[in-house]
Amino acid sequence: MNQGRLWSSNPKSVPDFTILSYLFEQHIVMTVEKIYTDWANHYLAKSGHKRLIKDLQQDIADGVLLAEIIQIIANEKVEDINGCPRSQSQMIENVDVCLSFLAARGVNVQGLSAEEIRNGNLKAILGLFFSLSRYKQQQHHQQQYYQSLVELQQRVTHASPQLEASQAKTQQDMQS
Repeated sequence: MNQGRLWSSNPKSVPDFTILSYLFEQHIVMTVEKIYTDWANHYLAKSGHKRLIKDLQQDIADGVLLAEIIQIIANEKVEDINGCPRSQSQMIENVDVCLSFLAARGVNVQGLSAEEIRNGNLKAILGLFFSLSRYKQQQHHQQQYYQSLVELQQRVTHASPQLEASQAKTQQDMQS
């Protein structure tokens, strides 16, 4: 066999495209899962939480850590969370409270169900974290916009007496 070739010239040894496609897709999903795990852990650590996410599918399944992440992102308390859920129905209720909280604030949670998140459906969990990250990004942009308006207002307010004096001087010069 030629050392420069990836596989032999035997067509049966050529990797099946569907297998390669599947492996590539799994790699992407694992990468995205790590990105969102790191993203959530960044905010948890920044806010002083000791508990971090190790396994995204398991660690948010009861809704408790999910609610904590949402509270950090939204800067608002998620009410009615059972801190020690014992049954699956209590866990689903926690996740449902989180989804309702987000929906009330305009976060797109359409197509997501508390049961899927509780059961560790990675596609649903990644969709939820995508929506959460977009919400955080929108909050950041709104905050920057508001801050620039405040700065503009301050500049206009401070410049106003100078502007009036300059206009008065210009009028005097024109009358002279």
